[in-house]
Amino acid sequence: MSFCRSEAGCIGDEELPALLSRAAARTLGVDGAGVCVDAPCGQRLPLGASDRMAAGAERLQFTAGEGPCFEAMSTGRPVTVDETSMWDRWPVLAALHHETTPFKAGLAVPLRENGVPFGVMDLYDRRPQRMGAHDVIAAQMIAVVIAEQLLTTLDTGQAEGLIAAEGSPAWLDAAPARRRREVWVAVGMINLVLGLAHDDALATLRGRAVTGGQTLDALAHAIVVGDVDPTELLA
Repeated sequence: MSFCRSEAGCIGDEELPALLSRAAARTLGVDGAGVCVDAPCGQRLPLGASDRMAAGAERLQFTAGEGPCFEAMSTGRPVTVDETSMWDRWPVLAALHHETTPFKAGLAVPLRENGVPFGVMDLYDRRPQRMGAHDVIAAQMIAVVIAEQLLTTLDTGQAEGLIAAEGSPAWLDAAPARRRREVWVAVGMINLVLGLAHDDALATLRGRAVTGGQTLDALAHAIVVGDVDPTELLA
């Protein structure tokens, strides 16, 4: 899996994560895939997905604040899930998935640099059966390639370069990442207006998004552009 990024006719940096996700989904025979990273400042940024449904599935995990992506990142191990295990372990996420996606099973695999996770590749499948050991092994091999492709586009060539700055690759400032950054802007606004600590502000946003049938990204955008007054979150 090798891609050129600068020559005429080749993809641009901004499109790289989505192309990698589509290639991963095709290669592994699943219905969707997506890639996200955890920046050193604690921000989880979605970089790209194979399609809108897969992108939406990542936003649901972030909205719920739980799921295989979070576990794979924190433990550094692949996490398989089917519909039953999702209801047992992450009921809020399971309810959101049941309402808005066709996916019945999934697999989250860490993206690593020198053995340390810096992101996750999420795989989604409409088939109800949990993915087997051979699927996990194949996915880990693909994750190695994706990690290498992403890291080589960073100015430093290392995951510490994930803080978006001048000279960073375009995929760190593509539309999915820009939308996610609005969550932290909204959290800062709630810090100021409501006097809530960071974690409490984020939990308040998540609770409002889930009960209101929105994604966290959508609610944060509404707050940032002034469509929702932060004081309304106290209701």
